Amino acid sequence: MTTTIHTSSKIYFNRIQKYLANKRVFFTPSINIEDFVITFFDLNEVETTALISKMTRHFHLINKQQEPIVLVA
Repeated sequence: MTTTIHTSSKIYFNRIQKYLANKRVFFTPSINIEDFVITFFDLNEVETTALISKMTRHFHLINKQQEPIVLVA
């Protein structure tokens, strides 16, 4: 499963990268003009949900949007 996090804050971008590295999660950072993007891979649905929940509490954030899961036949 692939999950993408978008932020406009370079500070949060760096903090999230450090958090994911400490949790030993494989991720790819990307910087656009006014958007910082972190995409992480190789987690199943349960692991992704748990990680997002822990990270949301850790950084005192709210979950803005979670895209629906698409089943592939």
